[in-house]
Amino acid sequence: MTDPTRPNAQPPVPPAQPPVPPAQPPEYAAPPPAYPAPQPGPYAQPGPYAQPGPYAQPGPYAQPGPYAQPAPYPYAPAKPKTGVLPWALGFLVFIPIPFVGAIAAAIAMPAAYSSTARHGGVAAENARSAANWGITYGIVSTVLIVMHFLLLGVLFGGGGSAGFYPFGTIITLYFAVGLLHVVLVIVGTVRAAQGKIMRVPFAIPFIRA
Repeated sequence: MTDPTRPNAQPPVPPAQPPVPPAQPPEYAAPPPAYPAPQPGPYAQPGPYAQPGPYAQPGPYAQPGPYAQPAPYPYAPAKPKTGVLPWALGFLVFIPIPFVGAIAAAIAMPAAYSSTARHGGVAAENARSAANWGITYGIVSTVLIVMHFLLLGVLFGGGGSAGFYPFGTIITLYFAVGLLHVVLVIVGTVRAAQGKIMRVPFAIPFIRA
């Protein structure tokens, strides 16, 4: 208002307002305070669980043991064939049927030749010897049996003779040949199992090398 006692007085000028400080950015716009770097604590430091324990380290199960180590021969090498089978088939002579055992042995021994001789070497030699003896034994045994019964039938009309000898000589030879066969089969089987060759020099060489 104007003072009436002072007509020329100017109205008082209001005091100047202090300068308004510039608007500060809001608090959320301020750069984030620098937090201290995380210090390794008891959980950040490698403890007993972070370090390799007994299960992480190679133990008795991880280390190569007697079962994990390679054996000198992981697979047993196949034993080479030596021709045991042809000789062992000669034991069929013990079939408890008269004359049937001799025929069975004489047939089986040469029958095994082809399957055994293909292995070569000792197996082929033993198979050939066994086959030659088997055929020889079969022929000699058959001839002796036939001669024995023919002699009895022709000379004595099937009635037989008063004594075993001299006409029993043929059947005696048959059993002697059978005994020789058993001895040769035993020796041949043993020698073949040892990897040796069994030869029968008096066998008829039906199969040659």
